[in-house]
Amino acid sequence: MIKKITVASLLSLLLVLHSAIAQKVVPTAYPEMGRSLSQIIIHERSMFSGLVLKTDEGIAITTNRGTFLLRGADLEELVGKNVLVTGVMRGGAIFAVKIDVVQL
Repeated sequence: MIKKITVASLLSLLLVLHSAIAQKVVPTAYPEMGRSLSQIIIHERSMFSGLVLKTDEGIAITTNRGTFLLRGADLEELVGKNVLVTGVMRGGAIFAVKIDVVQL
C-alpha cells in the first residue's frame, strides 16, 4: 500500500512540474520568440541555423522553429547573413558560443 501511494504521489508531482514547464511564457513583443525551442532545449549546447536580423529587442535569428534573440559578440556584422550557431538556449535567447556564416 505504501508503494502505491508513493508512486501515485510521484506521478502527480511529475504532472504538475510538466504543466508548469509547458506553460512558460517568454515576455517579449514577439510572442513566437523562444517558445517551442526553449521548451525542448534547456541549457544544452545545440546548433541552430537561420537568418540573422535586427529587431527592436536586439539581434535575432530566424530558424525553422521561430525567431529567437541572439546573444554574443560582434553580432551586428552578421545581420542579413545565413549562419550556423552553436550555443545554449536560456530564457528565450540563444547564447552563441560559435557562429559560422553559411554560403548558399
